[in-house]
Amino acid sequence: MSEDVKSKVMNYLNCPLGDMHEGEQLNFVCLETTCKEIGLICPICRCQKHSKHKVIPLKTFLADLYTNVNTKQNHNSLETLLQQLDQVRLKMLQNLKDIVQKMVLQIKLLEDQINLSHKNTKQRLLEQNQTQMNFPQLFHQILNMQYVNPDLLKQDLRSMIENVSQHQHGKIEIDFKPQKLFDSYQKASQEAINQLQISFTTFKQSISKIAKPIEKFTLPIINHNQTNFIFSQTLKSTTINIQDFKVAIQQVQQNNENRFILIEPQIQESCKIAFKIQHLTNFIGLGIALKNVLQGKNMRFDYQTLGHGSYMASNNDHVWSHNKKEENMVSKSLKFGVGDIVILDLNLENKILKFKNKSSQNEPISLTFDIPENDEIHFCVNMCGVGEKVEILDDWE
Repeated sequence: MSEDVKSKVMNYLNCPLGDMHEGEQLNFVCLETTCKEIGLICPICRCQKHSKHKVIPLKTFLADLYTNVNTKQNHNSLETLLQQLDQVRLKMLQNLKDIVQKMVLQIKLLEDQINLSHKNTKQRLLEQNQTQMNFPQLFHQILNMQYVNPDLLKQDLRSMIENVSQHQHGKIEIDFKPQKLFDSYQKASQEAINQLQISFTTFKQSISKIAKPIEKFTLPIINHNQTNFIFSQTLKSTTINIQDFKVAIQQVQQNNENRFILIEPQIQESCKIAFKIQHLTNFIGLGIALKNVLQGKNMRFDYQTLGHGSYMASNNDHVWSHNKKEENMVSKSLKFGVGDIVILDLNLENKILKFKNKSSQNEPISLTFDIPENDEIHFCVNMCGVGEKVEILDDWE
């Protein structure tokens, strides 16, 4: 360790949490990557919430960091790394472009095959029809040997043979069945369409696997003191689509079905979240939801009875409560519309959820909530109208 840092007398700040923390110095650092309170802590913090975390004294942290920064040779300057980063991006995009071009060529070949199969089948149907119409005349010409040219006789006889079948030994029957030819072609076409759908599903799965390694680098950059809330890809109704992790869009007009989407991660401590209403046609509810209850209802909104699994405020001036009749489907004077930012402030200790329209001068409204022991809570959005769109904001101050 650097002797300069090691011997320095430091003036530590006091912990701001109060109570047992009063007067305790912030002289430790929590380095646990999964800890939501990573950073400066006092000895009481260490005992209460960080006993199993990787914790070192602040002075040790600074000394080791100082030594590391000043002794480690940096072979890659920032400029070089940025250039290399650009090269990696260009390489990935070039590979993607090459694959797309090859796929386009294969699709063009398939398109040509579809057109050719249609052309040939159409030609065969027309030929069958023409032969069927000419058959009586051909039959009499052959029977009466009205031919002079042997090659013409062979040709006409061959066209007749192509339209007969031998169902029993020695018994020949005429088999003009254009419907059979069409049905056969239609069946083959449907099999091709089914394979195309399977290929598309496989393609989407492959794209997902390709994107997985870099997925963590696509998440929005936010303040480390704030939870990175994103719309869940799995805890949602099937009719709701997600854009860039932060925007949810209702695709289909709904009654009670398919209206909820939950936000991850689950709520484990007091926190805030803000939503911006991008588009509103009918009904949008914002609040918290009990994950297991909603999953048991397939994300259905059974708002008329208690036990529906959510605590929300909606744009139509109403609130909704999972367990209190006096707070379910009643007016509480909170309205919001397109462009409004609604801030939700959740106090986990007191089990109170507050709602505030940032553009309104009215005081926040609040709901009390309860969490069953076998469930967990998530922030949620409930959308009824087609095209309704809600965004999670990372910065709303």
